[in-house]
Amino acid sequence: MKGLTLEIKPLEGFGELEFGSTPDEAIRYLGEPTEEEFIEEDDDFDESMIQYFDDHGISIFYEEVDGLFLSNVETENPETILFGAKVFELTIDEVINLMKENGYSDYEIEEIDLEDNEEEKGQWLIFDDALIDFLFEEGKLSNINWGAPLDDDDYYYDDED
Repeated sequence: MKGLTLEIKPLEGFGELEFGSTPDEAIRYLGEPTEEEFIEEDDDFDESMIQYFDDHGISIFYEEVDGLFLSNVETENPETILFGAKVFELTIDEVINLMKENGYSDYEIEEIDLEDNEEEKGQWLIFDDALIDFLFEEGKLSNINWGAPLDDDDYYYDDED
């Protein structure tokens, strides 16, 4: 999509698409999704929806609280920018330094077994203060997931409100 900004904005959104946006706003920004998946409410989760934009390597997650609102974004797009850097080109140490330089220092690294091969390990780099997780497989960044700040009732809140 012409003019699409693939920029991660921790605690805010993705490009011009802000947390709290509706599915229709995402479609105006990204075009029609490849697929939409609705998840019914159960004991563990409220009703939610996922839009998959495979052409862009982006998935958008919505929570249902007085209407669907954008609560989480996931990308595997190698052109994604974070704080001016093409983040998928960075090592885990470079991502840590980039986040620290931009005021986020509350992180942990979690070792995981990769689903495809239990002998190979992956790493989740988790920044709790930015609500962002980076998945590294075989030393390379493969996926980024970041979310909206929510209050105790799962309502999106914006510090500016």
